[in-house]
Amino acid sequence: MSAAEVASRAEGERTRPVKLAVLGDPLAYTRSPDLHRAGCAALGLACESLALRTPVAELPATLDRLAREGYTGCNLTMPLKEPALALVGEATPAARRARSVNTITFGDRRSGDTTDGAGFLDLLSAQRRNATTCNVTLLGAGGSARSLALAIADAGGRPVDVISRREPEPGEAWGGTLGKRWSAWGSGAATRAIAVADVLVNCTPLAGDEWPVAVERIPRATLVVDLTYGERVTPWVAAARAAGLEAIDGLALLVHQARRSLIRWLARDVPLEPLLAAVRP
Repeated sequence: MSAAEVASRAEGERTRPVKLAVLGDPLAYTRSPDLHRAGCAALGLACESLALRTPVAELPATLDRLAREGYTGCNLTMPLKEPALALVGEATPAARRARSVNTITFGDRRSGDTTDGAGFLDLLSAQRRNATTCNVTLLGAGGSARSLALAIADAGGRPVDVISRREPEPGEAWGGTLGKRWSAWGSGAATRAIAVADVLVNCTPLAGDEWPVAVERIPRATLVVDLTYGERVTPWVAAARAAGLEAIDGLALLVHQARRSLIRWLARDVPLEPLLAAVRP
């Protein structure tokens, strides 16, 4: 191949759009494509990113199609994070331990990762909270909660408290069994776990007018984090702010999680500010 042909191929690869996607169900509202495009643009890369509603039963075929069509990667949201673990050729230790995949990279061997936990640590740092010293209470015990619990433990933080309808199965995310660190919704133990929380995180699908915890039960110094987000600030976060609490919705975490995914896909550092600007009102 001549030098001119090599240069021409290199130029074609540079200008060929990076193809990304986000999958979920119902996926009624998502800002992931905006973040994908902003992150690539910050590195001088063109990007095509789609939001694809994908029921669990259609996930295997959809992943196969994206791989065939030359996609670099995709993000996954509810309810696909846990089923995706069985559909990747290899998974990072974090994804295996959390039994949750939110980032898939296509290539010779399809790989899965979870950037929820690392993104959460980035979020805490941005909110001036020390992950190694603060008390974190998680509402819910699904894949996102497990990812957050593992990241806090790996950072040397205190064991999290978990409130859920049923006691979670033992697993590495919880350091074995949760024991007294788990409590059922509405129980006295749950009230105590909320009362000592420096950071209270809604990891459940509860949204709209159905709040995971009444705002008046949350201590004034607690950082409230709602992993759900929509076109407007979630009602729970809005009520918490009105009551004088520091509160953020899932869009804040999405920015940090998306940055971690982009770094994995592009093998380059991605600046934070262009992502924040992409979703800023």
